[in-house]
Amino acid sequence: MRFVLLIGCLVSSVQVSAEYLGLLNGRSADPASYSPMSVEAGVVSGSLGGVDYQHFGIRLNSRVSSKVVVFGDVGNSQFGSSEGTPFGLGMFIHLPDQRINEKLDMAFKASYHAASYTVAGRSLNITGSSFELLVSGLAEEGVGGYASVGFHRLNVEFGGADASTEFGFGAGISVPLGPGEAYAGFDFIDEVTLGVGFRYFLQVIEQP
Repeated sequence: MRFVLLIGCLVSSVQVSAEYLGLLNGRSADPASYSPMSVEAGVVSGSLGGVDYQHFGIRLNSRVSSKVVVFGDVGNSQFGSSEGTPFGLGMFIHLPDQRINEKLDMAFKASYHAASYTVAGRSLNITGSSFELLVSGLAEEGVGGYASVGFHRLNVEFGGADASTEFGFGAGISVPLGPGEAYAGFDFIDEVTLGVGFRYFLQVIEQP
């Protein structure tokens, strides 16, 4: 019953977390600061429509050029006591020639996620698209900070549901740890979700 009420809230107000059904950005905007290939695991937790929301995901990142990183992810999301298995694809495109601030790195990010559920014997399909600007900088001892801002479109196919486009932002930090890095941060679209993760570098980072 709680899940049915949650869907009603999603349909009527579409108040959701950024990068819906996915992980936090948790990274620098510069692909050169990372291994050519990495895998990560993370957790996102918060509240959607007054119902507890948790998401555990695994993401594989591949740098296909000096400016472009593509990724794919899959996970498990839980709304109250109901579960789904979202998946997604996306890319980061580095913007090395930006003239706003030479000490900052910037990248454009686009992603798409989808998940299916069954509610009271009826099919519920959710898709989400995100378009963000990611800005990052390096602090002391290798600790990095990032911020993101963008638009997020959510489509809920359940009865007469409609689509909505929302503005959102997020921020966080990343810290070198062993063969990779740990990260923590938040995303916000009307409601806040918090997340942590660890990114493991599968290949040696290429030195400039």
